[in-house]
Amino acid sequence: MSHSEQTTLTADERLLLADVTGDEAWQLVERFAALRRESGSEDERQAAAYVVERLRAYGVPVEVHTPRLYLSLPRGAEIRAGDVRVRGKTPSFSVSTGPAGRSGRLVYVPSGFARGSGDLFESGLSGHGGERDLEGAVAITEGLPLPQKVTDLQARGAVAAIFVNPGERIHEAICTPIWGAPDLDNQHRRPALAVAAVNRFDGQRLIERARAGGIATVETHLEEGLYPCPVVVATIPGAVEPDAFVLLHGHLDAWHVGVGDNAVGDGALLEVALALWKHRQKLRRSVRVAWWPGHSQGRYAGSTWYADTFGVDLAEHCVAHLNCDSPGCRWAERFDDLCWTPELEAFVRDVIRDGAGQEARGGRPPRAGDYSFQNLGISGAFMLSSTMPDELREAKGYYGVGGCGGNIEWHTEADTLEVADRRLLQRDTRVYALATWRLATVPVLPLRFRAMVADMHEAARRYAALSEGRVDLEPVLRALQELDLALVPVEEMAAGAAGPAAADDAPALREINRALVELSRILVPLHFAREGRFRQDPALQVPPLPDLAFAERLSAWPDGSLEAWFASNSLVRGRNRVVYELHRARQVAQQLAARR
Repeated sequence: MSHSEQTTLTADERLLLADVTGDEAWQLVERFAALRRESGSEDERQAAAYVVERLRAYGVPVEVHTPRLYLSLPRGAEIRAGDVRVRGKTPSFSVSTGPAGRSGRLVYVPSGFARGSGDLFESGLSGHGGERDLEGAVAITEGLPLPQKVTDLQARGAVAAIFVNPGERIHEAICTPIWGAPDLDNQHRRPALAVAAVNRFDGQRLIERARAGGIATVETHLEEGLYPCPVVVATIPGAVEPDAFVLLHGHLDAWHVGVGDNAVGDGALLEVALALWKHRQKLRRSVRVAWWPGHSQGRYAGSTWYADTFGVDLAEHCVAHLNCDSPGCRWAERFDDLCWTPELEAFVRDVIRDGAGQEARGGRPPRAGDYSFQNLGISGAFMLSSTMPDELREAKGYYGVGGCGGNIEWHTEADTLEVADRRLLQRDTRVYALATWRLATVPVLPLRFRAMVADMHEAARRYAALSEGRVDLEPVLRALQELDLALVPVEEMAAGAAGPAAADDAPALREINRALVELSRILVPLHFAREGRFRQDPALQVPPLPDLAFAERLSAWPDGSLEAWFASNSLVRGRNRVVYELHRARQVAQQLAARR
C-alpha cells in the first residue's frame, strides 16, 4: 500500500475519489490545447461552450452569464535605442503609444530577478539603489512588468519602462494595479507608462546601451475596451443547507493556449463538478463551480464581476472559496507553494496529507490569483497547486514563475500540451475534490480562528516595535489576547460538534457555523484588506493587519517631523479600526460560548 493510501479517508470520500479518474479533465485539456483563449475571443467562447456541453450532458445545472468586461489586449512592442532595435511584448494595460512611441534618456534601474513565485509581486527597486529621479526617462530594469514595480517607476517620473525577462522567452503580463474593474475611486490608478518586455539577451544589450548613455523609444500597441465574456457557473445543491455554499473556481481564459495555466485547472474543475453531482445526496451545503474570463487580460475581471454582481449573496451565504490554478503540471510532485488564510491552514494540511500523502507548505496568499473575495470576508485556500521540487528547479536552472507548476513555459507560447502531466492532474484533481467535499459535508466548518489571531499577534508585535512608542499599540495586543481567550471555548465546541454524536443536532450546528462565518466576515478583511466590504483593494501586496502597517512609514521619519505626524495620525486611525473589529469578533465568540 502506498503512503497516499494510508489515509483517514471516510468511506464516502473513497467512493467520491474513485470517480475522479482524470478522464474528463484530460479530455478537456486536449481540447483546450487547440484554443487560444484570449479573453473576449471566439476561442474563449468555444471553451465555455465545451464546459457547458459536458456539464449538461450529465444533467448538472449550469448558468452562463455574459457581462461586458474591461480588457486590454496586447498587440506587440518595439524598442529603439541607437543602433539597437528590439521586438518585445507589451503587458495588458500599458499605454498604447502607436507608431510615435515614447522617448527619453535610457536609464538602467537595477531591481534583480525573482527567486521564486513569492517574489514576483515585489518591486525590488528600493533594495538595489540606482537613480531615483527618472523624470522623462525610459527606465530599464529586471523582472516582469507587474503592478508594484510599474507603479514605483511611474512614481519616479518615468514615461516608459523596459522589463528584462530572466530567460530566452518573453512572458506575457498585466501591469495595472486596478483589481478587475475601474471605478470613479480607482480609475486614476491606470498606468501612465508605455511598458515593454524583452528577453534576457536583448535586455542585456539595452542595459549596455543605457550605461553608454543615449535616447530610447518604446512603441506599444494594444486594444482596450469593453468585451462580452462568458462566465460559467455550475451549481450542485446541498441536501441540508442548500443556501450555504462553497465556491470552487478558476480562470477559463489564457495567454495563448495556456495548457499549464490554466487548461489543467479548467479540466480539474469540470471533473470535480461531475463527481460532486454524482454524489450530491451526501452534500450538506451547495457547491458552485465557476470558470472565470478576464483573468489574464483583465486583472481578474470575471471573478470581480461575480463578486460585484452577487456580492450580497456571497457575503450572506458563501462559507469558503477554493481557487484552482495550474494543477497537474509536468514534474510538479510536491505541494510546497500553497496559499491559505490562516484559519484554513490545518484544514488544507489535512487535505493534502489525506489526498496526496504529503505534507503541505504554504502561507498567506498574495494579492493575486482570483482572490476577489477577501474584502467580502470569505476564507480562502489554494491558488497555485502542486509545484516542482526546489532542487529540481535549481538543477534545471529555472527561475521563479507564477504558475505551470514551476515550468518556465508559463505565460508564453510554449505553454502547450507537453507542460501537463495526466497522472499528476488526476492526483491534484482528487485533492480539489476532497477539499471541496469536506467543506460541503462536514457538520462544522473547519475555520480555526485562533491560528488567525496568532498570525495577527505576530504582525502587531512587529508594528509595535517599529512605532517605538510613538503610537501606543498595546490596545491591539490586549484585544488580540482577549479574543484568543474567547475563541478557546468556540474551538472546543466546534471540535465536539464535529463528531457523529452531535451531527444530528441541527440547531446547534447552525449556530456554531453562523458564528464561524461571522468571525470570517470580521477577521478576513481586517487581516487582508484596506478597502470596504464591497470594494476591491488594488493588485498590490497587502501586509498583515494593513491598518497597522503605517508603523513602517512612521519609523522611516524622524520624531517631530510633519511626515511623522501624518503617519501617526494614520496609525491611530488604523489602530482604532483594528481594536473595534477585534472587540466585535470577541463578542461573537462570547455570545456563542454563553449558549453552551
